[in-house]
Amino acid sequence: MIKGLIGGLLLLSSSTVYAQSCPVDVPNPIHIDKGSVSVYEAGKPKLLIDDNNNLFINGQQVDLNAMQQKALTAYSDNMQTYLPQMAALAQQGTGLALAVLKDVSSSFDSQAAFAKVQTLVNQLSKQAQQKFHNQQGEFVMPADVFSSMDTTWKTEFENAMQQVTVESISSVLAALADEMKNGDVDFSQMQTKFSQLKTQITDTVTQHSGEMKVKANDLCGSIEGLAKQEQQLQQIIPQLQNIPMFKM
Repeated sequence: MIKGLIGGLLLLSSSTVYAQSCPVDVPNPIHIDKGSVSVYEAGKPKLLIDDNNNLFINGQQVDLNAMQQKALTAYSDNMQTYLPQMAALAQQGTGLALAVLKDVSSSFDSQAAFAKVQTLVNQLSKQAQQKFHNQQGEFVMPADVFSSMDTTWKTEFENAMQQVTVESISSVLAALADEMKNGDVDFSQMQTKFSQLKTQITDTVTQHSGEMKVKANDLCGSIEGLAKQEQQLQQIIPQLQNIPMFKM
């Protein structure tokens, strides 16, 4: 019963956080910081759109006419609007874990029993942020981000959630043992409590994961739109054709 209950946490894996993989490739890391957008190759910025929407390729400024400047500005603005939402979506995945943990821990009087689980979830939240930010605080869209989500990231997340699940089971058992030792709950009451908690967790996971899937679908559509906008921009500014941000 306990395993089935806490197993709701595992719904945070590929079916929620990493449910949406876009049909777009990211050949090189994309950095966004303080109004600038840059594409890195071999650890160095090869393309830069600075905070004044000036274009630099290999450190050399590219002269743009009014039409090119307008198109570049619109593209840079959209990049800065949509790409950082990837980090927010990943963070919401751990937010779901916290919501489920709150459902479980609030059903027992022994909050201290869940301290270690809380620490694990907080670590998971930090790792989600580190996927999309470097030490300087820049947002970074990693190269091959979507294929990595389908493979490496998904495996890492599932392994982490397994740890959270095991620790949650241990915490529930400890809290339940305290309540039974103190005579606060009998077997019938325990069954009722677990039944209510199962319903509560199911409702929480269904609501949050449904919201995340909608947001993931919307974000994927926005990124596909960016890729198409880039193709148009490459026709207007031919110098960009050798440094793609996206490939479809």
